[in-house]
This record gives sequence, C-alpha cells and structure tokens, in this order.
Amino acid sequence: MSKTRGAMVGGALRGGAMIALFLGLGAVGCGFLKQEEPEKKAFGVACTKDTDCASLQCAVTGSICTKSCTYDKDCGDGLVCRAKDTGSGLECSKAAGSKVGASCATAAECDHGFCLKKADAPSEPGFCSATCQGPGECPEGYKLCDTLTASDTTKMCILGDDRIPIGERPKFTAPTTTVKTTATATATATSTASAAPTTTATASATATSTASAAPTTTATASATATTSTGRPRIKLDLGKAKK
Repeated sequence: MSKTRGAMVGGALRGGAMIALFLGLGAVGCGFLKQEEPEKKAFGVACTKDTDCASLQCAVTGSICTKSCTYDKDCGDGLVCRAKDTGSGLECSKAAGSKVGASCATAAECDHGFCLKKADAPSEPGFCSATCQGPGECPEGYKLCDTLTASDTTKMCILGDDRIPIGERPKFTAPTTTVKTTATATATATSTASAAPTTTATASATATSTASAAPTTTATASATATTSTGRPRIKLDLGKAKK
C-alpha cells in the first residue's frame, strides 16, 4: 500500500514538474517572439532615418532628429531654421554653409537654405538670407526685414536698410530647383495592302511603303493597291470544215 501511495506521489510530482517546464518554455518563447522596439530618439539626437525619431523627422543637413520651425529661436543654440533640402517648409538643422549676407549661386550653399537673387537677374549671383521678425536679427547691410512678395507671411533679411525708399528697393526672389525630364520619342511604321479578288480578269497590285524615324516625329507607311477588272473575252477558232 505504501509503495502504491509513493508511486502516486512521485507521479504527481513528476507531472507537476513537467507542467512547470512547459509553462516556463511557453513564457520564454513568447519573450523571443515579442521583441521590444528601440526607443525613439529625442530632438537634436543623431539619426539616419525619420523612423529613428520621436518626431518622425530626421533632418538631411546634420542628420539630427528635428522639428518644424519658423525662426532660429524655435530651434535653440547651435541650430538654425533652414529650408528643407527636399519638399517644402522649414526645419531645425545644423548650420552648414555660408552665413547670411555671403554670396551664393544656389540655396544649398547657405546655412539657412535661402539664396535670394534679383527678380530681374535670376542668373546672377545672389546672397544668403534667413527668416526674421525684425532688423535686429539680420547682419549689417541686410537690415531690411521684409517679405519678398505681398502674399508672403514670413519676413527675410534683405539687402539694404530702412533708409532706402520703399519704391526704390530692388525686388528679390528665392529661386527653386526645377527638375527637367526628357521625353523619349519612338517611331513605328505599318504597311497594309488589299486586293479585290477577280474571276477571269487579270489583277495587278503594287504596294510601296516608306518609313522615316526621327526624334519627336512619327513615321507612317502607306500602301496602295490597284486592280483592273473586266469581262473575259473568249475567241473561238473553229477552223474550216473538211470535205
């Protein structure tokens, strides 16, 4: 009896151990299947892609987690409010490029991403600019803090100062980069010819086709067929009757 009871107790213990083992393995398996996502990076921390950042914005210039802005003061020390390298709008970035007032040919050369040029001479060199709320935020010689057009809402540092009458101030613009696409021209030639069937008449058909291909032109081919029809003529030669 004692042996039977011991066997039962031992079996129960072994069964409990097996259950605990399976439960433990299940918990570990779930841990393996569920991998924790890396913590999102804060503003100003280095990044390589948008999804690295809590703001889901990784600035191209400087490769830091960024945010939208309007003025330098929105970004803090060491950063500038720069026009986005791709798309529209402004974002906080590291200062990389020439400062406001320096000569420039393209926006990429300027630390704020703005290269203003005269509206009537867009091919000539311009000057680097930045957004501003007042003349105090602009360097000497570029104290005109004004909008480029009447429809703009954000002011920029512009060449000159308030002593220049409004009507005599030159107009400036911020050129944008335009991507040109080249269209590919293709030329195809087709030829068709048809001839009407005849019974006893003779039919002749001639078809000519020419094709020429050149860029921006489409080649065409034409074919003509002529058929002559008529009633058959039959000549009987009966000869002479023999005597």
